Amino acid sequence: MSAKGGENLSDFAKFVLIDLVSPSLDSYTPPELWTQLARVCVTLTIVFAPTRMTAMMRTWMTMLTLLLICVGSTFAQEAGRVSSQSTARPIPTVKPPSPLSESDKAAAAPLPAVIAETPGAVANSAWRNPNEAIKTASAYSSDSTAAPMSSAPRSEALPPSGSLLKVKSGLNELPHDQGQVWRDYDITPYTLRVTSTSKPEQAIIDWILRETGTDVWFSEPLGMLHADKNTLRVYHTPEMQQIVRDVVEDFVESQAEVKTLGLRLVTVKSPNWRRLAYRMMQPVSVKTPGIEAWLLSKENAAILLDSLRKRSDYKEHQAANLLIHNGQSSAVSMLKPQTFMRSVRATAAWPGYELQSDQIEAGFSLEVSPLLAPDDKTIDAVLKCSVDQIEKFVNVDIDVPTATGGTQTIQVQIPQMVSWRLHERFRWPSDQVLLISCGVVAQPDMGVSTAASFPLSLSLPSGPARADGLMFVEYLGPAKSKPGQPAITPDAAAIDNRGRY
Repeated sequence: MSAKGGENLSDFAKFVLIDLVSPSLDSYTPPELWTQLARVCVTLTIVFAPTRMTAMMRTWMTMLTLLLICVGSTFAQEAGRVSSQSTARPIPTVKPPSPLSESDKAAAAPLPAVIAETPGAVANSAWRNPNEAIKTASAYSSDSTAAPMSSAPRSEALPPSGSLLKVKSGLNELPHDQGQVWRDYDITPYTLRVTSTSKPEQAIIDWILRETGTDVWFSEPLGMLHADKNTLRVYHTPEMQQIVRDVVEDFVESQAEVKTLGLRLVTVKSPNWRRLAYRMMQPVSVKTPGIEAWLLSKENAAILLDSLRKRSDYKEHQAANLLIHNGQSSAVSMLKPQTFMRSVRATAAWPGYELQSDQIEAGFSLEVSPLLAPDDKTIDAVLKCSVDQIEKFVNVDIDVPTATGGTQTIQVQIPQMVSWRLHERFRWPSDQVLLISCGVVAQPDMGVSTAASFPLSLSLPSGPARADGLMFVEYLGPAKSKPGQPAITPDAAAIDNRGRY
């Protein structure tokens, strides 16, 4: 080898030594250190063996290299075994699951199906305090980032009952955002004198609802109406309180005085009686279609009634004077029950079928509730009248199987009925007579009066008929009985509150 080639090998040896020895010895583990020393020996042997080493030196260098390689590999195997032992993890022991508690079962129960909300709807439909801020992701951690929205439904723990209903305690005070005020009205001057019913305060509530309507108590603003035998409690706006006060004054000032109201129900087959009567009648507005009403002076009412009685088609079905506590209700009914075979049902017992009967009460019923002003100059009355007439029964033959395996024809009856209804409120001067015409309607049949003090003037026709129904309502003044004495009214305490308003 030339001198120039030896210099190049020397430069390469210096570069290899600098590259291998230059790193800090602290950065090597013992196996790596022995491996690096072996590499140095191998490099020196290869580089210097052709030029500057004797045969003996090359032999010793080769043996040293082999020794370093063996020692380094031994250290590497020992280090790998120790490392594998230090990084090994124990196998966890699997325990059987413990039984779930009731709360865990409720939380794990599947949620019921819900209706999807619109994009603008609030995710949580429970009630929230308007003054409470809605928590966001930044409210829990200042350096946290918002998690991506998931399309999966949010899990929500249900109460043990499985209902989403949330009930909270009420407010400490009633809302008064529209100026609602609380008022207590003493109604004992009226209720302590009424003896015809066990709940005289109900009439006061009925008339308040007739005057104000029912919607104002079940919508905005919040209102309340409650009464017992001593006190009427009202929570509403001052304007509504004034209306309630006016109604209660009519009751209290009258001191439950007994009033006499004259009622007369007649029918005329032909409505041509209007031809001569229109000159003496003043029309009154009526909401019910087909119903007409007029006001007459008491003198003209007497003249009209006398002219009607002279007609051959005139029938008087009821004429009575009702004694009613001011504001209370009284009912009169003349009903004739009729039984008929409504249907048939198959049975396992002999004869193999069972007849099912039913009953219809044909006739008329009349309910009146008058309320007079404290000076008795104005009368306010609610009238309810209904007439049900059975024209005939339509017979239908039905074949039913018998217990012997054959068939038998059974006849059932289908009622053919005609009815009409009147439910109106009228207000008129007490010195005049109210006349109501229901139009040409079904004529009331013969019936049995529920009040012994209401005699029938004439017999009613037994067959179906049509006639113009007329009702005369007249205020006859205070009754002779003193306030507080029981009034002779037909079953006044048995009237319920359905359909009054």
